[in-house]
Amino acid sequence: MQNPFLKVCIGFAVLFSVMFTVSCATTGPPFFAEKAYFPGFCPAGSTWGYERRDSGSFGSGIVQYTTKSLGEQTWQGRKVYAHEAPEATLLLEVPSSKFVAFVKGTKPLMSFDPPIGFDYPLWVGKTWTSSHLTTNHVSGKTSTVEMRWNVEAKEEIKVPAGTFKVFRVTNTDPTTENTNWWSPELGIFIKTKSQRTEKHPMGPGVRETQLISYDIKK
Repeated sequence: MQNPFLKVCIGFAVLFSVMFTVSCATTGPPFFAEKAYFPGFCPAGSTWGYERRDSGSFGSGIVQYTTKSLGEQTWQGRKVYAHEAPEATLLLEVPSSKFVAFVKGTKPLMSFDPPIGFDYPLWVGKTWTSSHLTTNHVSGKTSTVEMRWNVEAKEEIKVPAGTFKVFRVTNTDPTTENTNWWSPELGIFIKTKSQRTEKHPMGPGVRETQLISYDIKK
C-alpha cells in the first residue's frame, strides 16, 4: 500500500505533491493582503485536512487525512519546522521552509540536498530552475532531480474549505508535471495536482488534493 502523505509530498517535491504539503507563517510581503504568510511558521497545534484522489499509476480511490504542526524542532543538529501526518512527518528548513526530509519518528525516509521548495517572494511570470540530490533512506538509493518552476497566475479557486485567492505555480521534472495552488494569505496549499507522463517508470497517473478544513492557531 502506498504511503498517502509521503507519496503526495514526493509528487510535489521530487517528481509536486503535490504536495504538497501545507504550512503557514505570521510574516511576509503583501501579496493579496496587508498581512501575508510564508510556509513553515505554523503555530504548534494548527491542523489542516485534505482530500486526495488517485488514478492511473498512483492507484485508485479517495483518501482524507489531517496534518498537524508540531512547531520548531531540532533534527540532526539543524532547526526545522515539523508537520506531522498519519504516515510520516515533513521537516522544513528554517527559515526558508523548503523540504528537508520525511521522517518516521527520528528515522529519515527521504531527504533532499539542497532542500526543495518555492523561491520566495513569488510574482506572476517568475521562473527558476533547481537541482537536488534525493536520498531514499529505505532503499539506500540516491538520484539527482532537475526541476523547473513557473509562477503562472494569480486567481481565485473554490474548494470544500472555502474560496481562496492563490498563486498557481507549476514545477516539472522529466517525467512529472505538478500544479500547485498556494494561498499567500494563509500560507497553505489549497489544491495540488501531480501528473505522471508516459515517460514515468511507473507509467501515467494523476494525483489531486484539495483542502477540506483548517484550523490555524494564533
